[in-house]
Amino acid sequence: MERLLPADPSVIGGYRLAGRLGAGGMGVVYLARSPHGAWCALKVIRAEYADDPGFRARFRREAELAARLTGRWTVPVLGADAEAREPWLATAYVPGPSLAEAVALHGPWPEAQVRGLGSALAEALDGVHTAGLVHRDVKPANVLLAVDGPRLIDFGIARAVGATALTTDGSVVGSPGYLSPEQARGRTVGPSSDVFSLGCVLARTATGRPPFGTGGAAAVLYRTVHKEPDLDGLPEGLDGIVRRCLAKQPESRPGPRELVDVFGEFAPERWLPEGLPALVAARAARVLDLPVPEPTMLSGPAPADPADAPPSPTRRRLLVAGAALGVSAAGGAGAWWRWGRGTASPSDGSTRRTRQVIALLGSPDDAFHQNQVRGARLAVEQHNKDAGRTVDLVLRTADDRGTAAGAAAAAARLAADPAVSVVIATGGNTTAPATLPPCTEARLTVLITRADTEELNSANTTTGLVLRITRTTGPPAVLRYLNRAVRPARTVIVNDLATATASLSAVRITTTYGKLDSKTVVEDVAADADFTAVARRIAVRPEDAVLFAGVRPDRAAACARALRDAGHRGVRVAGEHVLAAPFLAVGEDWRVGAGYTDAGADPRTRAFAAAFRARHGQPPGPWAAEAYDAVRFAAQGLTALGDDERSTLRAVLLRHPWQGITRRVGFDSVGQFFQVQEDTGEFLYRVTDGTARFVTRSDDIDAKT
Repeated sequence: MERLLPADPSVIGGYRLAGRLGAGGMGVVYLARSPHGAWCALKVIRAEYADDPGFRARFRREAELAARLTGRWTVPVLGADAEAREPWLATAYVPGPSLAEAVALHGPWPEAQVRGLGSALAEALDGVHTAGLVHRDVKPANVLLAVDGPRLIDFGIARAVGATALTTDGSVVGSPGYLSPEQARGRTVGPSSDVFSLGCVLARTATGRPPFGTGGAAAVLYRTVHKEPDLDGLPEGLDGIVRRCLAKQPESRPGPRELVDVFGEFAPERWLPEGLPALVAARAARVLDLPVPEPTMLSGPAPADPADAPPSPTRRRLLVAGAALGVSAAGGAGAWWRWGRGTASPSDGSTRRTRQVIALLGSPDDAFHQNQVRGARLAVEQHNKDAGRTVDLVLRTADDRGTAAGAAAAAARLAADPAVSVVIATGGNTTAPATLPPCTEARLTVLITRADTEELNSANTTTGLVLRITRTTGPPAVLRYLNRAVRPARTVIVNDLATATASLSAVRITTTYGKLDSKTVVEDVAADADFTAVARRIAVRPEDAVLFAGVRPDRAAACARALRDAGHRGVRVAGEHVLAAPFLAVGEDWRVGAGYTDAGADPRTRAFAAAFRARHGQPPGPWAAEAYDAVRFAAQGLTALGDDERSTLRAVLLRHPWQGITRRVGFDSVGQFFQVQEDTGEFLYRVTDGTARFVTRSDDIDAKT
């Protein structure tokens, strides 16, 4: 448990907060005292997630259903408010470790204790399903251990906030390794999905290993759907029933009541393995001995003059920071606490304007960053020429040194600067994810233009918005090219294990999710192997299409060379990461999908290209137009923001889709991932004479392409 932050409230719905039990992208879980003195876990959902009326309706329904649960192995709901600015739910507090922590600290459990655990959790699931709920996130971290038995937590609300659903773009925001195959495929799930997850939990508890291995989410999900579980070391008495729980087909799995019959009635005596009762008792004593929490903010009668009112939690936090910097809350500081928004109020009656700083974070040594700086500068200058504007934009640049550590440090400096309103992260998959933790802590919005790693698919950030399709969906432009223009009888997916996690993203999209209309075959190539043998097998059917699923240009070049030498004549495609000198030298006639346009060749960006040349004396390079759009997207959000604090900008940007010159930007209202739709900013290139030449936009691909 952590101490309350200065920005945390003292009381929510009559519950006095004592500390933080955890925090994530969706909100914070507090330890609190109920009005009657009982300890409880109070989950608060951030306001920006509650802007969608549909969310509140789901939250309300799930809270009402969860309140019906009266089983002994689930925690009772003590109170909830779906209409609060930040909706909250309070449940009884279980002062014990999670099953995940217990297995990590003490290792696998004996068969007798696993049976007791299985019986109790199966009984809990039976009650959950009877109440009309599907848990959808049964995992060791959601099982708490008490002296008298386990408790299943986080039912219902996980579904309400979209934390365990498979998003429509193929990105998983739940718990890979415990999701059922149907959940991993994005299909409708029912009670049998929870049984599969329970089987994973029991296997992990009995063997100490997750049954579908570890690694990246794509790899784990692929094994969940296509491979058999690893149950080596599972006691013989558990093997049969756990395997039935882990059946690929939902109808082949047992129901919770059958599981209770198989495992037997739960016996509270010695249900925990040796060593764990002491841990559970120590945790309980540490929490139950806490004093009644004191207020974290001033309380008392409301002052008559608003100027005498105690500062809001956000303002109080800033005043504390200001004191640390030697800034007074009065006098020269002025409106410093309003995130540095200087206000221009000319006496001639013209429009009142606020000043908003946009920081571009990237490396000066990165040519793509320099392209983005130029595109962003043009957007800022054009915006500031509008006489009717209510916001003046200021562009700043920050150096991330091209490393994750440099990006994290630079982001922390920007997050600590109240004058910065939004950060645009221009770097790739190494640096962009590192900007999120410090900005999430400060509630500073980060717009990501170029990176496409799976790490960015998670909704567990309150600040990041990815302004493009990520690698989770595969390379959409080449998938559309194969489906609409080529229509091969068969496509061979070359799975380069030198970049296994990245490659599996494309493998999963083309196989598990069936995004290719043709028959597909996967050819694995070991990290230390060349492509000669694979190319020879492929060349036996020379008209087959080939999709290179790796991301290293040198490996793509080796694959292209091997296919050429083997006599393959079919269409060959890849994603944008291969576009570098080694591949371009040998990748003649390959089609490549990319997330950036050639603004000079794209008919829809010609006006931008002309303005760019006039301003900078050269044509726009890759990602310049995308950065131009990022600034304009941020500007419309900052304009709508008005005098609100910067922490609410992300919620403003999420509310309405926006059309730029490169793509339509829109986000799912619950999962908050970039929505895959028409005009999503994917572009097709063809390698000719050592150069990648623009062909068309993804949504314009047809049989004539």
